[in-house]
Amino acid sequence: MSKTGFLSFLVPPLPYFIEGNFTTYHKGDWHPNRYNLGYFDVIIIKEGLLHIGEEDESWRVPENYVLILEPDKHHFPIEACTEQTSFYWFHFQTNSMWCAQSSPDLIIPSTPIPELHFHSEHTTIHLPKYQKLVNPHELFSKLDYLLASTLKTRKLALWETQQTFVNIFQSLEYDENYKSSSSKLAEQIEIFLKQNYRNAITNKDLEAHFHIHQNYLARCMKTTFQRTPLEYLMDYRLDQGRSLLLQTDWSIQQITEETGFSQASYFSKCFKERFGMSPKNYRQQYWKPAN
Repeated sequence: MSKTGFLSFLVPPLPYFIEGNFTTYHKGDWHPNRYNLGYFDVIIIKEGLLHIGEEDESWRVPENYVLILEPDKHHFPIEACTEQTSFYWFHFQTNSMWCAQSSPDLIIPSTPIPELHFHSEHTTIHLPKYQKLVNPHELFSKLDYLLASTLKTRKLALWETQQTFVNIFQSLEYDENYKSSSSKLAEQIEIFLKQNYRNAITNKDLEAHFHIHQNYLARCMKTTFQRTPLEYLMDYRLDQGRSLLLQTDWSIQQITEETGFSQASYFSKCFKERFGMSPKNYRQQYWKPAN
């Protein structure tokens, strides 16, 4: 059993891909013995079995399992392969804070993101150090695409490779709510609200759309997002309004209509309650007067 259960990363910035490949060992082959690689080494077994150690820990890594080795530690084989073993591997690194820990606890940033960057809050991403894949064939397909992208010209490969890597990184992320049907429903409600926030939405509308009683919908949202659907909708509309105040020269009335509010006075009232100042004053604090 691993003493380190999770590798946790504070984002942004996101980790980035360095290199990867698909390797096959034959019976009797040994995994390399290495020290201080300087990057994370992800091993994903497609067939066969590897016995790998890291410092004072060891793992038996069979088919459809993933192990992540840390950049500053000693990695070594425990024994030679007893059968043909094929696996994907890739290396990645991060410029952000990270730590190895026994449970998925949040990392507190030493420097907060400025309040103006309200769409870029710090969060912690947890990757299980050792895990069984939930959908291995889907991940193998993504890995094939990742490796194929590295063979393209450098300009094309840069964006395609890193975007594919982020998708893979997300697939490996720990999801404590994976088996919770209520959290999945809450996420579907969230998507619906974001897609339709410009329209009038009531609890009855949500009940009719999801064919589930509004009380249960509210309970799922409270559990997952600590807000009811309409509270979530209000916050999202106000965030969109704040963005438009900074990114456009639209009038308050235009922003009111764009964000789904019925009246400019109500938008201004809700905005002030949320952000402590009127929409006009909020915009003015970021304006530079023309000479």
